[in-house]
Amino acid sequence: MTSPIPSEPRTQPELYHAPIAAALWITVGGILMIYVVQLALLPVIGVSAALLAYAAAAAAMVLAARTGGFSLGVRRPGGRFVLAAVLIGISCWYLETEVVVALQRYLPGDTKQLERAVVETPLALSLIVLALAPAISEELVFRGVLTRSLAARRGWLGVVVSALVFSLYHLEPPHMLGVLPLGLALGVLAVRSGSIVPGMIAHFLNNAIVLLLSRVTVVDSHPQLTLIAACLLFAGGLVLAHVGAAA
Repeated sequence: MTSPIPSEPRTQPELYHAPIAAALWITVGGILMIYVVQLALLPVIGVSAALLAYAAAAAAMVLAARTGGFSLGVRRPGGRFVLAAVLIGISCWYLETEVVVALQRYLPGDTKQLERAVVETPLALSLIVLALAPAISEELVFRGVLTRSLAARRGWLGVVVSALVFSLYHLEPPHMLGVLPLGLALGVLAVRSGSIVPGMIAHFLNNAIVLLLSRVTVVDSHPQLTLIAACLLFAGGLVLAHVGAAA
């Protein structure tokens, strides 16, 4: 089977992708580290606990990759994939919001505490802690380890499985379903580009736009047109990412 990372040697694929069993354990370990560190330090240092949690998980992924001799896919992507990431990042937040709002009426889940923390935290700190840090750390955990390991051996199963795990990781049922399209798109970006950098870009833009809009009152006078535009941009990003693998 042809490697999804064309520029890397095609011999000894274990050197570039974690074994599946190891990838599952590493991913679970990264998720637990994010939650445990946050829960332990949140009463002491507040929202900064999230920054330390993401940093610890990212460092653990790098250490695991070096110890296990596999690649996390942190490499410069082609310009086409960067553009695809931007299109996905600036559109998927709206689709996610629409899904969450629609499902909150029917599914249990309380996002008020998170929303309050976002509004009460200075914007610059919010962008670092809630947009940049998770974009880097979560892409290392999910796409750098899980997606690449499964996709190297089971094709698009890696995209689907990592998206489902990424969805479950968000805990709140409406939010879990809301982030599923983003998780799938990030997996496609990782597999087709051979890099997790486009996913980091899209992930950051998605989070950052939500944080910025939470600080202002936005009146959507044309919701249907906005939804259509978001769907078209999102689909355009996926098509751009899919029409050929990285060179």
